[in-house]
Amino acid sequence: MVPAGLDQKRKVREMGLVIGNLELESPVLLAPMAGVTDVVFRRLCREQGCGLLYTEMVSAKAILYRNRNTRELLAVEPGEHPIGVQLFGSDPEIVSEMACQIQEDFDLIDFNMGCPMPKVVGNGEGSALMRNPRQVEAIVSALVRKVRKPVTVKFRKGFDDSS
Repeated sequence: MVPAGLDQKRKVREMGLVIGNLELESPVLLAPMAGVTDVVFRRLCREQGCGLLYTEMVSAKAILYRNRNTRELLAVEPGEHPIGVQLFGSDPEIVSEMACQIQEDFDLIDFNMGCPMPKVVGNGEGSALMRNPRQVEAIVSALVRKVRKPVTVKFRKGFDDSS
């Protein structure tokens, strides 16, 4: 006979998804979307069975400079867990330090290498990082080294149609 706790964990693994030490009851994930994944939208997705929610994409520099609008992007309501925060930036020290500062409010840290918006790419962030693998290695290594939460990366299959 399997102890009840082990049986439940087996069910989670069979039906859900495991990311590091994070066990999700549903394999359905809400992608982080700028201008979309606010608190109200996330609440609706959770009610429909979403297993992991994400904040909107958040600039690590905006957290560093204590941008007023960024606080709203980082707001989490009770009942939203598990929830991930998606950070973007190009400086390994800033990205990893800001992730450390906010990690207690989140279950997962996601790093954005997929945003194609010109103002993000123009700063060498988002999908622009796909052209700089050494920078990506430095950022992701710093994140994994410094935070205690699982770290994931959102990226595209290439920077453009020719890469």
